[in-house]
Amino acid sequence: MTQTVLVTGATGLLGANIVEQLNLRGYNVRILARKSSSFKALQGLDYELIYGDLTQTDSLKQALHGVDYVIHSAALTATANVDFEQFFLVNTKATKDLVDLAKKQGIKRFVYVSTANCFTNGTKQQPGTEEGGFMQWLVSSKYAYTKYLAQEYVLEQAQQGFPGLVVAPTFLIGPRDSKPSSGRLLLYAVRNKILFYPPGGKSFIDVRLAAEAVVNALEKGRIGQTYLLAGENLTYKEFFEKVAHVLQQKKLYVPVPKVVLASVAYLMEFLKVFGVKTLFDRTNQRLLTIDNYFSNQKAQGELGLKPTKIEEAIKAAIEWFEQNGYWGK
Repeated sequence: MTQTVLVTGATGLLGANIVEQLNLRGYNVRILARKSSSFKALQGLDYELIYGDLTQTDSLKQALHGVDYVIHSAALTATANVDFEQFFLVNTKATKDLVDLAKKQGIKRFVYVSTANCFTNGTKQQPGTEEGGFMQWLVSSKYAYTKYLAQEYVLEQAQQGFPGLVVAPTFLIGPRDSKPSSGRLLLYAVRNKILFYPPGGKSFIDVRLAAEAVVNALEKGRIGQTYLLAGENLTYKEFFEKVAHVLQQKKLYVPVPKVVLASVAYLMEFLKVFGVKTLFDRTNQRLLTIDNYFSNQKAQGELGLKPTKIEEAIKAAIEWFEQNGYWGK
């Protein structure tokens, strides 16, 4: 009998690729989405659509009815001038409600999609692992902190017998990024000949491989465990160079010193006092200047995560953007 998987956040970059992976493996897919959502990322895929809101219990009950598994990838991410309460409502409370309802229904497995920023970063020589705890300075990141609170609830419930586990992707690159989300960095690198880059770096993962590992987690991996879905650890300059190589173009790379980024961050925070909407602050500035690198050894061993070849992910993303007319936007 074909089993059904509920996917939240299915209209996003990772969610859409998860739906594609589930289609390839013969699962029935149900998604929960608002009527105002764009379904562009899901073009060509098969799924049952339930209209509803993640923060509404009735919507969650309807979406969960008759499903075998849950992959919870929905989240409120970076949004200008949204207060902590809204982030908590969507990222933390909705997760708790979904877990509690899934417990009552006897779900076979619950895969929670967290973020690598719920763990301590490392260097290229010693990348961060699942053993590294939440970095306290990221409490100021409403997104990271509310995701961490939700992650902890899933793990607490798993200790009490709930079949939940956590996957934590790093920076996703690949097709079906309709918003675009992380693809904005790629589009910046594609569209400009002069590229300004901060001194830090991060782990870039092919979204298709991340989605494959997430779906593997329905059958593999240990209940109550966390798995970092990391790819290639690259500086921002190295990533831009990879994009240029794929495009077979020459770019001019201009470093942006930490002091400049810090000054801009202070200015943006000052302007917020006067109601100016901005996403940039001292927390973002710090993230741009650190070695934000992670290991994927545990996920490779237990979830079958394949190594990322970032140029392949870049090429696939560029092709998808081209096919969907993003160059003129």
